[in-house]
This record gives sequence, C-alpha cells and structure tokens, in this order.
Amino acid sequence: MSPELIVNLDMFAQQLQSVQGRLANLYQDTNTAVQPEADLLLAALKELEAASKTLEIATEKLFEQTQKLVNVQARLREEYKRYQDLFEFIPDAYLVSNTQGKIQSANRATATLFNLQQQFLVNKPLVCFIAVEERQAFRCLLSQMHECECDYVQESILHIQPRKCEPFEAAMTVAPIRDVRGQLTGLRWMVRDIHQVSQQPLLALER
Repeated sequence: MSPELIVNLDMFAQQLQSVQGRLANLYQDTNTAVQPEADLLLAALKELEAASKTLEIATEKLFEQTQKLVNVQARLREEYKRYQDLFEFIPDAYLVSNTQGKIQSANRATATLFNLQQQFLVNKPLVCFIAVEERQAFRCLLSQMHECECDYVQESILHIQPRKCEPFEAAMTVAPIRDVRGQLTGLRWMVRDIHQVSQQPLLALER
C-alpha cells in the first residue's frame, strides 16, 4: 500500500468527520425553521445522515482492509528477502534467463564462476559463456526446452568459457519456468564445475 493512498484515506476520514459535524449544526437550525420547510429539511437531513453513516462504515472497513494489505505486503517483502538470500548464498552457480537464454539474474557463485561481476551478467546471452565449439550444442539444448511441454529437467556437459580465463568442463542443469497457463516464460540454470565437484570427496578424505 503506497503512503500516498494511506494519506488520502486519512484526509477522507477527516472530511467525513467534518460533514458529520455540519449535519449536527443543521439539525439544530431546523428547530428554528418554519413548518413545513422544517419537515422537508429534517427528512432530507435524515437521509443524508443515513448516507453519512453508511459511508463511515465503508471507510472503517476500507481502513481495515488497507491495514491487512500493508501487513501482507510486509510479510511478502520478508519472504522475498529470505529467498533472495538463499539465491545469493547457495554455493552453486544459479541463474535465471528468459526463454532465449538471456541472463535476467545471477547469484554470486555465478559471478565467480564466469569471472564477471553480477551487475554485468544481467542481459548478457548465456551462450557468450559457452566455449565456441560447443555453442551449437547449447542452442540445441535451448530448442529442446522450447519443444518440451512438461517440466522436464535437462542436464548437459559443456565447456564454460569464463571472461579472460581458460574454459572448464561443467555440468549444466536447466529447468523450465512456466506461467499459470503452462506457457514457457523463462529458464532456471545451475552450473557446476565438474573438476571442483570431483575434488570435493578427495578433499574430505584428506581432512
């Protein structure tokens, strides 16, 4: 809920209180009015008072709904922050791309693996970080994700070409992102350096 809307609701409540105050003054004025004008005025004031009370109840409900919405938004922000932290600090390179393989977001491990700062990864085609001789295989992988209508997870072994570094063999896992209608809207990728993964059990034994 935007602060501007909350301020507008407060102003509306103040205006409603002002109208109710003027209604009370008008009721007092009818006591000195001449019949039958006083009767007509009194009937009109009663209708206006009923409308004012209805409006007051509606305003109270709107305030309650507004507060509930503010609370929901606060919880959603906390939940988003929690998932964002998980995304950032998982040890594997994890990134999200559009359906054509253009990077939309990437975690810190991806930046390390690709040897490029996070902010510079956004909007770069993922194919730029695939070794030239294997880019056709990567494009075939993209095509397979487009053709498959199920939540099929693909895994391929390709050589990653980091910026200004030697290429290395990596396991690339890709999963589809779909909207409520089942349409493909993006891709989730996980990239693991096979050499580092294979070395982990050896390092554990050495300890």
